[in-house]
Amino acid sequence: MKYLSSRGNSEELNFMDVLTSGTAKDGGLYMPTSFPKFSEAEINEFKNASYQDLASKLLYPYTEGFLEKNVFESVVQKAYDSFSIPEVVKLVETKKLGHILELFHGPTFAFKDVAMQLLAALLDKAAEKTDKKIVVLGATSGDTGSAAIEACKKFNDIDIAILFPYQKISAVQQRQMTTSNASNVFPIAIKGDFDDCQNYVKKIFIENENKEVKFVSINSINWTRIMAQSVYFFYTKLQLETDFIASIPSGNFGHAYAGWTARNMGLSFKGINIATNKNDVLHRLFSKNIYQRKETSSSLAPSMDISVASNFERLLYEIYQKNGDKINEVFSAFPSKPIDFNHSDDIWQEVKTFFQSSSCNDREIVETIVKSYENENILFDPHTATAIKGNSDLNYDVTELVTFATAHPAKFPDAVNAELNVLDKHTPTSLKKIMTKDESFSILENNFDELNNYINSKVVN
Repeated sequence: MKYLSSRGNSEELNFMDVLTSGTAKDGGLYMPTSFPKFSEAEINEFKNASYQDLASKLLYPYTEGFLEKNVFESVVQKAYDSFSIPEVVKLVETKKLGHILELFHGPTFAFKDVAMQLLAALLDKAAEKTDKKIVVLGATSGDTGSAAIEACKKFNDIDIAILFPYQKISAVQQRQMTTSNASNVFPIAIKGDFDDCQNYVKKIFIENENKEVKFVSINSINWTRIMAQSVYFFYTKLQLETDFIASIPSGNFGHAYAGWTARNMGLSFKGINIATNKNDVLHRLFSKNIYQRKETSSSLAPSMDISVASNFERLLYEIYQKNGDKINEVFSAFPSKPIDFNHSDDIWQEVKTFFQSSSCNDREIVETIVKSYENENILFDPHTATAIKGNSDLNYDVTELVTFATAHPAKFPDAVNAELNVLDKHTPTSLKKIMTKDESFSILENNFDELNNYINSKVVN
């Protein structure tokens, strides 16, 4: 399998190069030159496979040439040993809300563990094959950072630096990053917002000239996370044995593009609801045909406080039929000039048929959490609540609906405790314990030079 930049000005790479990189040198995101295809009959043959075996079968074609097949299978098995349930993810049926796919049974109680544990395990294998120091670098609006740190801290050949917006994520999310007590972990609070953090990460990748260090992206711009998340779309279809609509809380579009990837691989399902909070760049895109950046504001669903959905570029690459020049053209003018799809072609219409969208403000998040608990005895985190509210707004038939529950509600006490007093009994012991641990992290001004100096002096050296 080979990979190219979405902007067309980067050389063709193999999987290991893409795994151990971030943004391409031309500013684009790496894409496979083709997708492995599975027929309906082949997919049905996976019916009785464990989640780990399913992941091995679906994902090995993306990695071929990096590891022998039996070694890859072993890496996948080991990656999911840290999950609290053997099936990794869990599909639950409700009376009035359809099915709920619980994705929070990993070590940090968030869906990002599913991809992150595999990504870190593969990076450890890559470290064996390179003579460069591997430094994982990422930005987070919440769950990505804690999942990345938890996955990477156990590997001696990997250092990890995570940027997060100072005082703009939940206390639980922050403590999951700042209490690891691991010498290879560097949490960095930036006095800005998530988009500032993400832009700095991209800039470091583009400008890095240190030939002794391999900077690796842990964000969803790393292709490995996209491919890993595609697996549970297949798992859902095999469990239900029927078509379904996936309703997904979405900020950076990585989760949603993983569903589109599963479709590219041959999986048939009805579509995706892109559920957003009040920072609704994706809802405006799919409802008004305009991709336009606006300032973010803090919400009860902080992992979605994003104004630019980086992974949308991957879908745009397909919409523009792999025309890197066109991608360069629109992003050289963006964000000062929005991307207008009002006069787009049949491909955009196909995308619009597959993706619907919804938005949910803080008041509606709290109302949804309360209503779901009182009526269904299910406690949702605020991100999943945006999807539950969106399902109602879009009048979906619950018999064909699967809502992706992306995080454990105990990670977001501000939202859950706003009108309920039930969280304590629903909080895992490990989450209670971290609130009593000492924190260790750095606070930096919203300045790239200061950050770059810190990375080079504290992390690289």
